[in-house]
Amino acid sequence: MVFTRKEFSPHPGSRVILWPGWPQYGAREADAVSRVVHSGQLFAADEVRAFENEFAQYQGSAFAFGIGNATQGLHLALAALNVGEGDEVIVTPCSWISSASCVLMQNAVPIFADIEPESLGLDPKQIEKVITERTKAIVLVHILGYPSLVKQVRDVARKYSIPLVEDASHAPGAEVDGQKLGTFGDLGVFSLQQRKAISTGDGGIVCSDNGELAEKIRRLRSFGDPELSYNYRMTEFSGTLGRIGLEKLDGDNEQRRSAAEYLAVALETDPWIRVRLARSNEVGVYYAVALEVNLSDEQSAKFVSLLLAQGFPLRKVFEPLNRHPHFAGPDVPARGYPWLSNRYQGVMKSGGYAELQLPVSYEYCYGRVVELYSHPGVTNEQLDSFAVAARAAYYQTSNEESGRRWEKVAFESTIS
Repeated sequence: MVFTRKEFSPHPGSRVILWPGWPQYGAREADAVSRVVHSGQLFAADEVRAFENEFAQYQGSAFAFGIGNATQGLHLALAALNVGEGDEVIVTPCSWISSASCVLMQNAVPIFADIEPESLGLDPKQIEKVITERTKAIVLVHILGYPSLVKQVRDVARKYSIPLVEDASHAPGAEVDGQKLGTFGDLGVFSLQQRKAISTGDGGIVCSDNGELAEKIRRLRSFGDPELSYNYRMTEFSGTLGRIGLEKLDGDNEQRRSAAEYLAVALETDPWIRVRLARSNEVGVYYAVALEVNLSDEQSAKFVSLLLAQGFPLRKVFEPLNRHPHFAGPDVPARGYPWLSNRYQGVMKSGGYAELQLPVSYEYCYGRVVELYSHPGVTNEQLDSFAVAARAAYYQTSNEESGRRWEKVAFESTIS
């Protein structure tokens, strides 16, 4: 097992705390990659097919297709659904850029709906408010490995006969009412990028129970189809590493879950912070642990900076995508903006993404939620050290006088 050395040092002279790194590769992964090299077949063959079959079985899906990364998977999903110019796709403001930029890749118009505060996923009521006759798909993200209100969103999608795409990049193994995420919608997309729970360097996988959509995904991920298609295939390296990662997934997820639950108890009496856990009918996988802090955006940035300097893997959650330059840039790109097309006469015709009223997204994405990476192997001692350091950082951030007192407490706690 490989660990990245991190120093916990809230005060000169305090002891060093090692925090587990990710990914964690060992001899088994090295042997698998070596076997692929010596096979002379590096691209989309037996290892990929085996991984696809094993992942489909794990998910309980009829079909699974390995691809180069999750962005390609989201693009293929919308292409398979025949999303195109003049169409609208409902997306979240709180995610990585790919969850919305994939819509631009099909020359369609992203429609941002607000999130609900518990999971930071799309709010079903807000989705319903922005549905129009142009709506061709909904992309639902399970952010940080916390299940969104997927059953309620699916009900809305079915009510209006709109296809649902689940972006479960952060959430392999997560469940709602005993059913795996990525199987509620028409298509489920997962990431295998280096930071993700199944880490293959880069890669992705698309699942579906719909034979027609699956066949179209299969055709469009390779060049040469009569319809415009792409070089979106997976390498044998990703396939073989994916197989090992899938075997380890449930055990790794259980360690992440235990860490989140332990930290929630360690900080439960602190009124300034809330460690978010999945709801009672859900199984979260905690790609990152969401920490809700009572700080402004500026204070939150300082809080994160103080803890990062001590070696804790913490960062602010994504800022609202509707204010990203892809949608709110000062200049029109060479490819143009799909909402300026003559074929589009919808609500976003004049743009104005940055001015959208998305109050829940703005409240939680600007500083109120930060994310901590509790990788497999993290110990209760390390989590306790984080709790002590977080208290010191909070009081130093919110009140300099209190901060100096808490810095002393943090130092004494680490040497006691």
